[in-house]
Amino acid sequence: MSQVQKICQGMAVIIITSSLLSGCSQVVKSGANIALGFSEKHIVPPILAMDDADMACNSGNALTPAIMSTKDMGADPTRIAVLLYASSGICAENQALEAELDYLRASKAGRVSEAQDARIQQKRWAAIAAQRQYAGYQLLEKRWATKYNKALGEGCPKMKSDLDQTVYLMGMISGLQAMTNDINSGGAVHVPKDIAAIVERGMVCLDNAKFWGAPEAARAVIWTLLPGAGDGKPDPYQTLKQSVQLGEQKGVRLSHALYAVAAQASGDDAKIRDALKTFATARSEEKPVNPQFRLVDSMAQNMVQGISDRYWTEHTGIRSGDDGMQRFWDDQDSSAELDDLFDENESAASS
Repeated sequence: MSQVQKICQGMAVIIITSSLLSGCSQVVKSGANIALGFSEKHIVPPILAMDDADMACNSGNALTPAIMSTKDMGADPTRIAVLLYASSGICAENQALEAELDYLRASKAGRVSEAQDARIQQKRWAAIAAQRQYAGYQLLEKRWATKYNKALGEGCPKMKSDLDQTVYLMGMISGLQAMTNDINSGGAVHVPKDIAAIVERGMVCLDNAKFWGAPEAARAVIWTLLPGAGDGKPDPYQTLKQSVQLGEQKGVRLSHALYAVAAQASGDDAKIRDALKTFATARSEEKPVNPQFRLVDSMAQNMVQGISDRYWTEHTGIRSGDDGMQRFWDDQDSSAELDDLFDENESAASS
């Protein structure tokens, strides 16, 4: 059976369960759990194996309401919902980025009203992204407290399945993203700032090598951003470099994206360019992506591409080209090409 057939079959089970089971509450709960169990077994793995983050984000938008409807039936949709909310957040983040790029271009050109309008759009989309990502984090937080009788960040109960560990990782990352996007929105969602400290403590519960260096990379990012968080800890950029090597070996570049996030936040050109070049090198044909986690790698690429586009637009007014993570506008061999591109655009505009 193809992946598409499995996904369609799983959704059919969920929809039928949602619409037809209206008798005894225990029957409804059992039916909902059966549907979720089918989805976790047959839908989640093919979704994680997809290499199209844009398709996954649209799937998250479409499927999250159906999955969350099982909660009212007494079932627990957390494991699937956390992944879907993380995916749907990508759509809103992409929209926020496009508005931010419009803002940067309009500001450079002195188009004040256009810049103001774009900034308003950016904040609205950032708020939507934060809301979705925070919803996923809250589901993880509630399930963790119920199942283990502990708050997130307090101890490391044993997570038996790989799916539980993957959901834990993605839920924690979603919490960090929610906090960042809420700041970009002007605090519209009121995401608690203590999430960063919770994630920093909680990431030690995961095997760093098994999860591509991402747990330690996430901690290192927090060390660079949160005052005092790095006291007594290893050098954050050395930790990021080590994590990046693991990500490259394992074929999932989430640690590369976290390195790029830290570099962007530092405002250091050398760090930003090194992060972008490191990611571009890691995407070469000789270094294949882990087939089980293509979606996570694609989401990481989406994050790094956004950072690259923002970096280029801030300096040149245009987003990065095909080799924009490897060569920059002020490199000697690329300056002439960039001048030619501007000349072509001006010629096209005048004709």
